Amino acid sequence: MNDYGFELLSDQPIPVDDTNVHELFSPENLLADIQRSVNATEMAKRKFRDISVIGGLIFQGYPGEYKKARHLQSSAGLLFNVFAEYDANNLLLRQAYNEVMEQQMEEARLRSMLVRIQKSKIILSFPERLTPFCFPIKVDSMRENLTSEKLEDRIKKMQQQLEK
Repeated sequence: MNDYGFELLSDQPIPVDDTNVHELFSPENLLADIQRSVNATEMAKRKFRDISVIGGLIFQGYPGEYKKARHLQSSAGLLFNVFAEYDANNLLLRQAYNEVMEQQMEEARLRSMLVRIQKSKIILSFPERLTPFCFPIKVDSMRENLTSEKLEDRIKKMQQQLEK
């Protein structure tokens, strides 16, 4: 995503037409959708480490002899799993999920954007080639593709195709 658009990726085709386009951008069930679309549990585990250190659940070591980060993460992961299984309403556990939604996923900002889209007129178009607004998004998604071809070479090929 960037300031001009975003890319939706799915393991199956997403049928988009004038009848369902507003449903696709519905803010209903946003929290559940976010949790299903990303590994919110893993993100919360990482946040939980910081929270558990602040809360005094995990001993970081003595001055000058601090524990390694992976040991802290392992201890925090164990506590996280125990709380998740036996005390799902634990305040520290809820705090970890809340911080993920507020700070990393920016749930409130995402919700307001979806509401703004719902109130707007949505025009669907299916261009035959990349547009100037989608070009940077496509380039960003190509960075994650594994290939022996250099990113610069792939971008030059795309530019040449657009110029034709």
